[in-house]
Parts: sequence; structure tokens; C-alpha cells
Amino acid sequence: MSHAFGPSQPPPNRDANEPLAALRGARAGILPSEGELPGSRAPSSDDAARVAAAPRAPLPSDAATPLPVIQDPYLTRPLPPQRPPLSTLAVSSVIAALFGPLGAIAAIAFGWAARREIERAPEARRGHVLAGVGLSLGVLLTLCWSSAIGFGVWMWRTHSSGETAAAVGEGEPSPEPASTASPAAPLPDVPPPAAQPGGSVPQQTIHRRIGGLSIVDIGVDVSTLSEELAKQRAEAHTRGEKVLVMTTSDPCEPCRGVDRALSDPLMQTALRSVRLVRVDIDVFKEDLDQIKMPRRLYPGFFLLSPDLTPQDGINGGEWDDDIARNIAPVLGAFVRGQYTTRRQPWHPLPGSGMRL
Repeated sequence: MSHAFGPSQPPPNRDANEPLAALRGARAGILPSEGELPGSRAPSSDDAARVAAAPRAPLPSDAATPLPVIQDPYLTRPLPPQRPPLSTLAVSSVIAALFGPLGAIAAIAFGWAARREIERAPEARRGHVLAGVGLSLGVLLTLCWSSAIGFGVWMWRTHSSGETAAAVGEGEPSPEPASTASPAAPLPDVPPPAAQPGGSVPQQTIHRRIGGLSIVDIGVDVSTLSEELAKQRAEAHTRGEKVLVMTTSDPCEPCRGVDRALSDPLMQTALRSVRLVRVDIDVFKEDLDQIKMPRRLYPGFFLLSPDLTPQDGINGGEWDDDIARNIAPVLGAFVRGQYTTRRQPWHPLPGSGMRL
């Protein structure tokens, strides 16, 4: 069919353009009409197909928006609390204690300052226990270092050789205080028997050791006693030893008693770092007189001054029986300059000593 204005066109598909109206129409064909009982008419197949082919109405825009998530505080883990800062001084007090004596003293200062800083800080700080550990550690190590240093100084002073002071020309010692003990009777002034050269005195100077003690017996073939004593003093100085001259004779039972006691542990301890130089008073009579070394009372024990004359001296009358427990305390104190209470005070021979 055509019209005057052109060929006729089919009517527009209102169901496609108006899906809601078509859906309503489809539903209207299925649902019972007014005045009709429901269920009195069964829907036909055409009605069912028309309803299925009808486009669905789009959902409102609000349905596509996701709902906000509400967190339950009872189902989520709470955030951990923020820890207060650690005191730097507390850490420094522990570390400083590891750096020797000065570090131990610094640990005490750092630990004390850290505790005061933590107590007075406006905000909470950690490290109060650490500061206490550093403070205690500093005190303990300071005591240990003080004990160790004190013990080392005591050992050095005990074992230091007085020969070093004599070698550098130390002045003569102060006079010894008068003895309060009753003096023992001196040995009788009996002329010593004439000694035969090479008899009990060795031909050559012999150097040997008894335990830790150096023993030197001056031989007959030395040129002069003073030169040999100077040589022995120089060798002893290089070894850290102190020279102690012993005058002896043969026969001399007190002298032999001293010789027998040298191997005793008490004598070994008393004469540690000592070189005992034994000189026979019969063979070296003139040499002893030349260096003003007394030979009337023997055995005699003498410390040398820089000019090889006796600086101090004692003899066997300072103890009773010639045994180690009587001799060791006297000789040990004498070689260290600590023997002050004597039975017989020391009197140098006239003309001895250095004259300035």
C-alpha cells in the first residue's frame, strides 16, 4: 500500500521503543482482567513467549553503588602502643665500661647521669635498669682495675733492684736510726789464718746459680778486686740484679752455715734478683782495705756505693743460729734498704765513701 506522499511504512514497534509498556502489556495478557477470577484462564504459549522476550527494566543507579564497610572494633586487632625512646646515656654507660680504667670511671658518670635524666625527663624514657647495670659495672671494674694497678706497683717496688739507683749515682742513704735492741757481742778479733792461694778460693772467678740466686766466687787470678767488683756490678745491672758482697774465710763455720742455707726457699725468696759476690778476706786483704770494706767481723754483707766503697753493711751477729729462718728475714730486708732495727749499727771505716 502506498500513499500520495510515498510508499507506506509499517507502524513502529512500540514494544521495542517502550519496553516498560510492552512488559505491562505482556503482564496484562497473563494476569486476569478485572472481574475475572484468578486461575480461571491458563496463560497461553504466546503469552509466555511474549513475557520472556520482553526486555528487563534496568536497575536503579543506587543499586550499583557498593555499601560502605563498617569495621567491628571487637573483630580487629588494636594498634600496638608506641614505645618510649631509649636513653642514650644508659647505653653509653654499658659500652664505656669495656674501655679500661678510664672507661670504667666514665661508666659510673654516664650511669648516674642517665638515671637522673630518666627520672627528670618530661616524657617517659626507657633505660633505667640499663643505666643501673652500667653504673654497677663501672664501680666493680674500677675496684678491679685499682686492685690490679696497686698490686702491680707493689710487685714492681718489691722486686726492683736498688742497684739501679746506685749505678746512676744516688746519694748516700740517710743515717739509720739508733737500734733499740740490745747489741750482741761481736765476734772475737782473731787474726784469720793465712790462706794459701788456690786452696778454698778458686783460681778463676766462678759464676753459678743456686736455684734462682746468682753466686759469684772471686778467683785468685783477678788483677784488682775493685775492677772485678765493677765488672760484676755492670753485668748485674744488665740482668736487673743487685750486687751483695759477702766477705768470707776458711775455716769459718758461720760462713758455711750461710752457704748451706742459700738453697732454702726462704733464702731464695729473700735474695731474689740479687747477685751474691763472695770475697775471701785472706786472699784479698789489701784490696778490701783499699776500698774501706771491713773484714774484722765475718761473714760480712755490704751494699756498694758508686765508688765501690761500702754504702751499708751488716755481719752475722745480726741473727742467732746460722739457719735459713734466722738469716732470710735479715738479709731480705737489708738488700731492700728496709733493715732499720739492728743489733750493731753501721759505721763506715774512716776515709770511705765519696768526697765532693
